[in-house]
Order: sequence, then C-alpha cells, then structure tokens
Amino acid sequence: MIKKLLILTPFLAGLMFQSCSDDDFSGANLNPVSVNAEVKFAVDFSDTKAINTNVLLKNTETGAEYKGVTDKDGKLVLPTVLPGKYTATVTLTLTPKQFEAYFGYPSGNEEDIVFNGAAENIAITSTNTTLSIELMAAKTVGGLVIKQIYYGGSHIKEGAVFRDQFVEIYNNSNEVMYADGLIFAQLYGTTTTGTESYHTSTGQLDWSKGEGNTKGAAANTDYVYADWVYRIPGSGIQYPIQPGKSITIAATAINHKANYTDNSGNAVNILNPDLTVDLSNADFEANFTSYTGSQYRWDIQNLNVPDLDILFVYAGKEMTLDNLGRDAYVILNATAAEYNGFTKVKSPDPRPTSERYCIQIPNSFILDAVETTTDLANNLIPKKLNTSDDAGRTYLLQGAYTSTSVIRKTAKTINGRIILKDTNNSTEDFVNIKANPKAFAN
Repeated sequence: MIKKLLILTPFLAGLMFQSCSDDDFSGANLNPVSVNAEVKFAVDFSDTKAINTNVLLKNTETGAEYKGVTDKDGKLVLPTVLPGKYTATVTLTLTPKQFEAYFGYPSGNEEDIVFNGAAENIAITSTNTTLSIELMAAKTVGGLVIKQIYYGGSHIKEGAVFRDQFVEIYNNSNEVMYADGLIFAQLYGTTTTGTESYHTSTGQLDWSKGEGNTKGAAANTDYVYADWVYRIPGSGIQYPIQPGKSITIAATAINHKANYTDNSGNAVNILNPDLTVDLSNADFEANFTSYTGSQYRWDIQNLNVPDLDILFVYAGKEMTLDNLGRDAYVILNATAAEYNGFTKVKSPDPRPTSERYCIQIPNSFILDAVETTTDLANNLIPKKLNTSDDAGRTYLLQGAYTSTSVIRKTAKTINGRIILKDTNNSTEDFVNIKANPKAFAN
C-alpha cells in the first residue's frame, strides 16, 4: 500500500549556518546561552501553528542533547544550551483524526502521518540565537523498505572480515511487490565536514560545482550521487515479494560459517562460525566476474543464486559496503531508459586522490533511503540524503567487525504480518542486532 509521509524541510534563519572548523569555539563563551526555536508550516498548510512539535538539538562534539516541545504558537525556548556545533531535528506525528483537526481536511491515510526535519552544522555561539524552521513539502513512498544493513562485518581473524555483508529489503505493504528491476545504490560524499569552497554550508560536497552537472543549485537538493549501483534482474513479475516478506542481497552468497576454498585454490578457515552468517540461501548476490572480466580471489560465485546486474562501480572487484558507516543507501525504481538518462557528475573535490564520477540520481525516483554514520557525536558524517528521504542517521554502537547490523524496529503486527517502523528518520527507525538474515527487531 502506498503511504504518504509529510516532510519538514528546515529553513534556518538567524543562525550561523556556515561551515565550522574545530577551532571556532576555542575562544567562545562556554556559559549556557538561550536558543529560541520557532516552527512554522509552509504555505501548503496555511498559517497553522506547529503545536506540540518535538525539537532536539544535539551537540556533535560532546553528544549533549537539548529537547523540548513547541507551545501553542509553535515556539520553544531552550534556556541553557552550551555553545558549540549542533544538529537540529524536528518531529511531529499525527493520527488521521489529529491531522484533520489540525488542517481541516482528511489526510487520506489510515496510518499516522509523520513529519520530519533536520539541519546540519549549526554554530551556536551567543544567547538569544533564533532557529526558525519551516515545515513544508510532501512525499509519497512505496511499500519496499530497506530492512537490514549488515555493513560492519565480522571479526578480522576469527570471522569473515567484511565479505559476509548483506542487505535485506522488505515488503512493508499489504500487497505483493516485485523485486524485478529494483535498483540498489551506495551513495558517495565527503566523510568529514568540509570548509573548502567546493563544500556547501552543511560541510557536504557542493555538487553544483561538479563537472558534468547541468542542474545548477538543484544538484544539491534534488539529487543524490552513487558510486556503486546494482539492479535486480527479472522479467517484471519473476521475483515477487509477498507482504511481510523480504529478499536478501549478499556480497558473496556462500555459507560464511563454514571453511571453504577461494578462487585461487587457497583454503579459508573460519575459526568462530558464531561470529558470521550463512548466505548460501540469499536471494541475490553481487558477483563481479562478468563486469570486470576476471575472477577475483574472494568473489566466489554461487551458481544457485541469481547475480545482480552491475550498472556502475567507480572502482572495486567485489561488493563492499563501508564498514565504518560512511555510506548512505537507496533503493529506487527506474526503467532502463530512465536510468540511462541519469547524468554522470565528477566530484567537485579537486584533489587527485578524490577524483571520481558518480551517477546523479533524482530524489523523485527513490523508494527508500538510509543514512549511516560512524557515530552521532564527533564522528558524525555529513548527510548525503535530503531530509525528505532520511531526516536522521543510524550507526553501529559497537563499531566495525562486531557481527552487528542496523535493522528497522517492529512497529506493529496485523494478522500475523509484521509492519516495520518507517518514519523516514533512521535515528528513530533503526536499532542494532546480531546480524541475521530474515530476523526481526523488537
């Protein structure tokens, strides 16, 4: 079933919203200051006040959080905020009845309506700083969601390192969905907050300055940039996903719990099978042999598992998810003709070590998206995704090589069918578990 999420796109006024260096606060007054937050709906929702909206400021250096709820005028005062660099997130959840009471017309949805918003790289240095947030836009998303991402891998010596990585995609609707033609992509961007001229105010790359871009400033707001792109094959109705069921995409579809022989004839011994996973029954795998024209030692093919179509890879011999959590992930539907119309854009980073081309994907094609980071404090990765696709981030609490994955929370169960939490905010939607294909979180 198609679900509608109403998204809050932050517009920040009265804030220092430029890129910040680590030294920006070395001489700043570290006494608490007052921050005024005002939340408004855009013209789409007239002059309605954003009452009872949750506001969260999070210090990206210390992890300190300041929370509050807006009053009858959509305003909030946080009186004791320490100066520093912050992210801001805003959330509001309305039942269909509350939505109608708010705006005077029905939502057209049986589920709760979730509003999200986020802002990056905010410098708070003085008292009475004003944060103005405009709530606007609406987005429709499909029933397929990214359920689980096992990017961290397992123990370097006793497990399978990163070669047991997998992604699980789930049918969160009450209708049969088809995986045929579904595109899975890993997104590229800077992994540290940049201050150079080829970055935006959020610290992320300024793709409007990338060679090959023809979209102007919209390059940073209406598109994402992928350097690994895969497509599920099929006739269109070859790979159904039943409601409440999922498919697993394996980097290498073998039983990683068992000893095996690699493509060079070398024995590989798994010292602690409990640390890794069995992917021999995965639904799809990413094998690069046909794409690269050569057989890589570690890229072992399971002839019983269909291969993904590899559409674009900047560099690599096998599917590799960043095990430090510096990627973002999207699934999308695009026909072959539509995909071939996507532009290749060169990274605006001029350093030779950063030279690469990426596929410019319109946000309008995205079905679901998940942003990961190393952590939510001083290792926060600048966002690659638009707030409308993911207002938050998820991460592995124990870090890389710990056999853990990020997985969506269970929202509820209806007639035996599990519905996963999907508010387009990965900070709220995901938790950690020991990686396990087809498992569920509480």
